[in-house]
Amino acid sequence: TEAAVRGGLVVTVSATGNLQPTNQVDVGSELSGIVERVLVDDNDRVTRGQVLAQLDLSKLRDAVARSRASLAAAEAQVLQAQATVAEARAELARYQQVAELSGGKVPSRSEMDSAEARMKRASADEASAQASVTQARASLRSDETNLQKASIRSPIDGIVLSRAVEPGQTVAAAFQ
Repeated sequence: TEAAVRGGLVVTVSATGNLQPTNQVDVGSELSGIVERVLVDDNDRVTRGQVLAQLDLSKLRDAVARSRASLAAAEAQVLQAQATVAEARAELARYQQVAELSGGKVPSRSEMDSAEARMKRASADEASAQASVTQARASLRSDETNLQKASIRSPIDGIVLSRAVEPGQTVAAAFQ
């Protein structure tokens, strides 16, 4: 006989088979490039949004710089087109005023038609320049997005099961 004692209870469970995660996410890259850094290893705990790896940024930064320069050039083209529109509008207004004062005798009908055509061409050039600005802005946004995607981030909280890439390796944009 022995007195009752309070203590910890130990339960042991044994099982056979393969251990599988309940949720497994393969992480890849939307961009091709050389892996510059890998910041995690097998069995590391990661949180959602944490940078796992970094691609080489030099070409992506160059693309952003080119896009910014293209946008600046397109905006300058708009200013130039606006000046041309103002010039053509002023010329047409002068011709119309002279025609009104002369009772339609001066300038000739062909000169008036030419002035009107220059005005329409100038307006079309301005619209085209505006479209070029929109296109350049879209290109810049795309390049900036690619620059952000060069940092491969964890989509979920979890543990790294395996790492399939080393610094210096080239990654093809196939979600590997």
